[in-house]
Parts: sequence; C-alpha cells; structure tokens
Amino acid sequence: MKRFLSILVMGIVYASILLVCEIGLGLNGRQVFVIYIVSSVIFFVGAILFNLIYNVVYIKKIQKLLVLFDEGKFDECIDKLNAIEKTAKSKYIKNMAKLNMAYTFMKKKDYGEAKYILESFGSSLEKIPEVEMTIRLNLCLCCFYLKKYERAKELYTDSKPFFDKYRETDDYYEYFILLDMFMYVVFNKDTTEARKRLHEARLLCKDEEFEEDFEYLESIINGYESV
Repeated sequence: MKRFLSILVMGIVYASILLVCEIGLGLNGRQVFVIYIVSSVIFFVGAILFNLIYNVVYIKKIQKLLVLFDEGKFDECIDKLNAIEKTAKSKYIKNMAKLNMAYTFMKKKDYGEAKYILESFGSSLEKIPEVEMTIRLNLCLCCFYLKKYERAKELYTDSKPFFDKYRETDDYYEYFILLDMFMYVVFNKDTTEARKRLHEARLLCKDEEFEEDFEYLESIINGYESV
C-alpha cells in the first residue's frame, strides 16, 4: 500500500511539473510529449542503475561478513546480518541476509531458529529455482536434526523437482550425498548397509565441514545396534 501511494504521489508531482512547463514556458503539446518521453527514459534508466548499485553495495557488505563466519564468530555475524535485513530497502537483499542468517544458525547448531527463518519464506522464492532449492535442502537437514523425520521425508519428496536439477552440480553434490544419507539411515534399519554407505559418503565428501554430520549419522546407527 505504501509503495502504491508513493508511486501515486510521484505521478501527481510529475504531472504537475509537466503542466507548469507547458504553461510557464509556453510549450505546445508535441514539445511536452517529447519532454515526457525523454524524462521517462532518464528516470527509468536511473532507477535501474540506482537499484543495481544499491544491491551491489549491500551484497559486498554481506560477503564481508563471511570473514566472521569463517572465524566462528557466529553471534556477531548473525547480529550484523539481522541489522542489514532490517535496514535494507531491497527485498532481494533482505532475503539474502535472511538466508545467510539461517545458514549461520545451522553452523551454530541452532536448527530450530534456522528452521523458523527458512519456513518464513514460504513459496515466495519459487521464481528463483536455485534459491528455493537451497531453502528446501537446508530445511530438510534442519528437520532431520530436530528429529522431525516425517516432515523431512515429506519435504524431501515434495522437493524432488528442485533437487534433481542441482543434484549433480559441483556446488551441491556433497550436500545431496549428506541429505541422502540422512534419508537412508533414518528410514532404513539395515545398519550393515548404512555403515557401508556412510563409509562411501565419507570418501566422496572430503571437506571437513561434513565430518560432524557423519559422526551424528554414525551415532544414529550405533543407537539402532544397541537396541
């Protein structure tokens, strides 16, 4: 509503300026029309450039916070991302700040807060498939850690069109190996096969960031065997 009122006010002001030019400068209709076209193009291009520069500046601010993330200063990183989310005017920047906050909460092992943020997006980002896929992927992992297994299974199944598109890409390949391991370990009680798959997953996912996840999966398998 506020945006509509702002556009309405701007339109009224713009029309008034054109009227003043027409009367005050004695311009004819053709001249006013030329001024209207030229000024509209200038305004349109200027708005695009402003929005682009605005987003680039804020994206760089978010990228700088990766230093805090890498240093394990999660609380400080979250506070600064939260400040960006509250002050930024661009919806795109707000969403990027929220996504990074959710991921930081996951690294902090606060899966409940991460899940709350990820679910707040709803289906608003489905027009950006990769972002929607990332949200669903991380939400699935949060549900597994929170032991909301049926919700995780439902989301995993519902997200197949999103997941299949990115499953084999370099950026997400290892994360899908981890997610598939959760699906197998939780919903299959074959501990021998689970240990075999876990060993293979460890060989494929060499990044140290996955080791704690694999240790957690191993603890689930150990729990099955102790029953």
